[in-house]
Amino acid sequence: MRNTLLTLALFITMNGYSQDIKEEEVMSSLAKIADNVIKNTTYLYFDKATGEFITDLTKHGYNKNIVPQNGYNDWKYWNGVIHIGFNRLGEITGIGRYKDYTKKNFEFFFKDRPYLKSVYDGKNQWRFPVAQGINLTQLDDCGAMGASLIELYETDKRQEYREYIDMAADYIMNKQQRLADGTFARPVPHNNTVWADDLYMSVPFLARMYKLTGEIKFMDEAIRQVVLFNKHLFDEKTGLMWHCYYDDLKVNGGTYWGRCNGWMMIATVDLLRYMPENHPQKKMILELLNRQIRNIAQYQSQSGLWHQVLNKEDSYPETSCTAMFTYSVAIAVNSGWIADRYKTIAFAGWKGISTQITSEGAVTNICMGTGIGDNIKFYFDRPAPYNDIHGLGAIFLAGIEVAKLTHK
Repeated sequence: MRNTLLTLALFITMNGYSQDIKEEEVMSSLAKIADNVIKNTTYLYFDKATGEFITDLTKHGYNKNIVPQNGYNDWKYWNGVIHIGFNRLGEITGIGRYKDYTKKNFEFFFKDRPYLKSVYDGKNQWRFPVAQGINLTQLDDCGAMGASLIELYETDKRQEYREYIDMAADYIMNKQQRLADGTFARPVPHNNTVWADDLYMSVPFLARMYKLTGEIKFMDEAIRQVVLFNKHLFDEKTGLMWHCYYDDLKVNGGTYWGRCNGWMMIATVDLLRYMPENHPQKKMILELLNRQIRNIAQYQSQSGLWHQVLNKEDSYPETSCTAMFTYSVAIAVNSGWIADRYKTIAFAGWKGISTQITSEGAVTNICMGTGIGDNIKFYFDRPAPYNDIHGLGAIFLAGIEVAKLTHK
């Protein structure tokens, strides 16, 4: 692990960033990104084979080529994060189009869900359309989207929303694959593989489920998973999280991928947001978050960005993990979970993020969706498509907390 003196030097070098960050400029950047998302959210389905735009699914029956026209309307985990980001943006600005974004997206899906359920037999591996919102087979299907749906349900108590929320809760608590010690796992790429990503695909939902129901079993499960994931994925040598743990071989795999470390950090932050102040395990969870923040700080580049592979400076600077770390550090300082001096990390992170935001509100250098790789080249070579959807929600969260941080 890098010497802590280097971290101190980094703090000193980056301290000047706090003087350059202005709340109104941060919020202006978020507005550009948000308005670009809204502009490109079309609420239409699309037939990939014919090029036809579709407004009424019931006239088309089963068709594996029919998908949402754009990724913002799909039932995918990245939209769960975007929804949560829009919810926060709506709260802090009071702007209607931001406050209503999540509501409009869920209304678009749920109006067709009864029909979709009627034609989906649960056997075909198809994506006609948004199948992940109907048949739950992994945490990706329900954790992040379910978390954002709980936030909507708090103000819009529709029965169909609650039915989905309860279905997701039952799946996560009772049906999701686990290791013998209870850690959430997947059957791919090898049976009983623990993915760092899955801490976010479960804990934010469980924490909100605790708030919604008051049932302590959801909070207990969220805490349990944070502890277990740290046990299986934390690397003492680097201070970073491995991408995965192979239970069959009892070894870690993948590498120190930026975004998987980010998923774990923001999952821990989400847990703390909903954890009772007097909970006997809160101190332990705070220590885990503080450890990860202190360690991740040592890998931040001079630009403020972190790298695709965190300990490899020749891998590309990556925006989504930078947003996740920036958000986590900023909210930790704002909430009093970590010392104020760590705010320089968040300011530097936002400075780096701001260089990746275009004038039209697109974002560059976001790694596309990524599975488990058996060698480091896999992670080095992952593309970063223009305005990739995987990092936008985290940027909303980061900007909002950094804007608050400018007042400290």
